[in-house]
Amino acid sequence: MYFELEDDALVQHELLNVVSRELFAFTSSFDGSYRLRSIPTHTEDGIPIRKIYVTNLPPKTTRNELFGVFAQYGFIKSCWIRMGDRAPNRNLCPAYAFVTFSNPADAHKALQAPYHERALRGRNLRISPADSWHQPAEDSEGRVLWKSYGQQSEDMPSPSNNNDKQANGISVRELSDQIEPETDGTATVAVNDLPKAGEKEVENTRRYCLLDILNADCVHHILRYVSLRDLIRSERVSKRWRMMIQEYIHGMRVYKTSWWQHVPVTLTTAVLRRVLQKVGHSLLRLHIDHNWSALNDRTAHTIGKYCPHLEELKVMGMHTKNWNPLVYGCKNLRRLIFVSCNKLTDASLIHLIKSDCPLEYLAIANNTHVTGLFLTGSCIRKLTALSFYNCYSLQGAVLNAAIESMSNITTLKLDVCPITMWKIIPLILKKVPKLEELSLSEYTSIDQYMKPYEDEHFCEALANLKLLKILNLSRNIYITNSVLKQVARSCPNLQSLNVSSCNSRKGFLDIGNFRCKGVSDDGIAAVCRSCLELKHLDVSYLALLTDNGLAYAARAINLTTLIARGNPALSVQPFALCLAACHELKEIDVCGCDSVSEEIIVEALKALGTHPRMLVLRLAGTPAGQVDQARWHPLLTVNVDDDRSNPHLRPDFVDRIFDNSSEDSFDDIYEQDDIDDFLAEDDDFEDDEFLDNYEDILRLGVHPPDIMML
Repeated sequence: MYFELEDDALVQHELLNVVSRELFAFTSSFDGSYRLRSIPTHTEDGIPIRKIYVTNLPPKTTRNELFGVFAQYGFIKSCWIRMGDRAPNRNLCPAYAFVTFSNPADAHKALQAPYHERALRGRNLRISPADSWHQPAEDSEGRVLWKSYGQQSEDMPSPSNNNDKQANGISVRELSDQIEPETDGTATVAVNDLPKAGEKEVENTRRYCLLDILNADCVHHILRYVSLRDLIRSERVSKRWRMMIQEYIHGMRVYKTSWWQHVPVTLTTAVLRRVLQKVGHSLLRLHIDHNWSALNDRTAHTIGKYCPHLEELKVMGMHTKNWNPLVYGCKNLRRLIFVSCNKLTDASLIHLIKSDCPLEYLAIANNTHVTGLFLTGSCIRKLTALSFYNCYSLQGAVLNAAIESMSNITTLKLDVCPITMWKIIPLILKKVPKLEELSLSEYTSIDQYMKPYEDEHFCEALANLKLLKILNLSRNIYITNSVLKQVARSCPNLQSLNVSSCNSRKGFLDIGNFRCKGVSDDGIAAVCRSCLELKHLDVSYLALLTDNGLAYAARAINLTTLIARGNPALSVQPFALCLAACHELKEIDVCGCDSVSEEIIVEALKALGTHPRMLVLRLAGTPAGQVDQARWHPLLTVNVDDDRSNPHLRPDFVDRIFDNSSEDSFDDIYEQDDIDDFLAEDDDFEDDEFLDNYEDILRLGVHPPDIMML
């Protein structure tokens, strides 16, 4: 509907245009389905209609929803939504929107569409042609002058009463024809860019920005290197940038509080709440992996409220007792890890660990209060992994009683536990026949060493583990050759074995009347002969391991990683056999092996010549580190700088602090006949009167209390 009046001064064009658009939208919803009216294809100025005006939008309307409604009529060039003012205690609601089609015929189809095809969430959208100054301009040849994002304006230009007035040689209507709010509508036009009077108008060329060139995957990869705090603060740059940041934030699945290390703002519970309000709804993994004293007891409530889809939670160093809100908020929590949480007790976990909870993995580390009683009152059927590390109060009898109701346990880790736990471990292992991963590391106390019959009980328990694939027995003085032989007989599917530093001292370990030999060639040979699927082998710091024993590792043809650090008795021979026989071997670590020479690189080059693959040799702390790097194969990586060996675990390590020879270090002092002769020459101390003079003593550089001690 259009009006023509002779006196334009008496007409309020802004009000008139709004009324015309609303009347057109009302008539379209009334008789659009009956085709009772004719839809114009051009505006009153003769510009083809490509942009339509949309109102009656439902709350929280998104661009994707509008695309879904109008994409059936043709290709949509852009979609722009204007948000209204924020009402008290209410969210922003969309006021109106503009949808721009590339083809005017497609826009005409959309204007002629019946009202039932333009419904969105129960509302019938009212549509009408946009005004002339909103339509894309065309050149003399009829080509559309699409505006770049750098030329767009955030606010829609409102018509004024003096449309014919000139501003810097160009009318307001002509200026509005050049400004089009596209996808985000976030750009401005500088005054210096406007053509001045008497000058020719510069041809409108499209300008590309970084967001136009890169796709969404590239932009998201770049944004990974920007801190979340900076991304949130940069949302105010423009509407299009804000939409892209929100899209990236909604796609985040992992968040760690350690990312705030370089940020000068202290991470409090209030700050964490604001962050989780942004990213919490889409998070699957949350790591509170820093000892933030500013986080209070409301942290668990915040996580449960804003992270409903959380599947993994790791808490490190927090002094919080109550974690019950996680039960009511995080219904999909499967992995729960507590590290160095001093106030975590059985009472804190008894309400969190229930029989109907979806928890599958539970790990507690560096704790002095948890005894395991929280596991006895519940039957967690979905729990498959249980890990305790450095828990001094853990009771073996309690854990043995609770493990009966956990028949689906496949991963069990009892590392650095009390020495009394070792006697209960055979009873526990007999109740978990489905075990696939077992870790019993760092049992180094000899106060209550097990007797030979207890060693037999442990071997009988291992005979029940037919499905074992990963076995970690590092730094465990109770592991002997008989244990490894039992593993070779009972665990044919073993893929990873770690027996590093099992009795790393030379000779025997004397404890009372019992002598323990530890792991030697016989145990390693038995495992390598029987476990043909072995892929990872760690035999570091074994004093009794020789070339003959390690040579059996060549029989494990599927071996991919071989670690033998700090073994001075090993030479190149066993590693050469492994390189020639194990065609999948990708890493050899011999850091700290004094007898390994540069011949290992020659053998590696021969192996790569017959069976090419990526190979890494770690030779730091060996004579092989002096080889010329120009001879290396392109597939070979030799690391001679990163020494991963621990000198304190070497078999030949000697503790000089408690060496017996240090007792005679002061003998030369007490053997002096005259202490004055030991401290200084005779001329310095002529008589006792000189010693009485405090200033003379200080002048000589001698401290009087030192003389009193001697």
